[in-house]
Amino acid sequence: MYQAQITFTPDTVCPWTYIAKKKLDRALTQFRSSPASSSITYTLHFEPYQLSPSFPSGSVNRKEWYFEHKHKGIVEAEAAFQSQLRRRAESVGIDFRFDGAMGNTFDAHRVIQYFQQAKGSEAANKLVDALYARYFEQGLHPSEDEMLIASCVEAGISEEEAKKVVLDKELGLNEVQAKLSEIRRDVDAVPVVAIEGKKRDITLTGSKEIEEYLKALERIAKEST
Repeated sequence: MYQAQITFTPDTVCPWTYIAKKKLDRALTQFRSSPASSSITYTLHFEPYQLSPSFPSGSVNRKEWYFEHKHKGIVEAEAAFQSQLRRRAESVGIDFRFDGAMGNTFDAHRVIQYFQQAKGSEAANKLVDALYARYFEQGLHPSEDEMLIASCVEAGISEEEAKKVVLDKELGLNEVQAKLSEIRRDVDAVPVVAIEGKKRDITLTGSKEIEEYLKALERIAKEST
């Protein structure tokens, strides 16, 4: 059986990457229940990306920041954005909040990368899901220590180990900084989903529909037999 990797490159404060992750998960569920899955297995791997690497590490009011920087103070633009995002999010079971805190996401990526290496893809996948839910649906700061620790525990990581990694800000710092610099040379928008195949890879940029992800998974499976 061919072992293939799906590389998912998100930023944990990008709503389109959360929606894309939900759709990719559904596509994978459909694929794994189909006959095509008998010849290939897919493992999800996460790479870090920051839309705003210079964003302050402290807490910033999310609604106010979006209104000023994304919507340029235009009420109609804010309403249109929220309506579109809410509609797309609800289709995959996400209950978006538009208030809450914003902040730099570096520590979130550092923790994801550490536990992906230490605990494997399943733990990393659960951790990413927990981080997304706490930020987008509970309004919590994306890299606050307590939020990161709680997300780790939800992913099956012991609280003791989670605290050790979250609170030691030097742990994995250089490696993630280097990886971010490398990825920025090739990526300028997220999400990016790269599906590895035996003969070729398929890369999908931007949030796609479930059917598009499923079609790519099936195509790679067919070409890799």
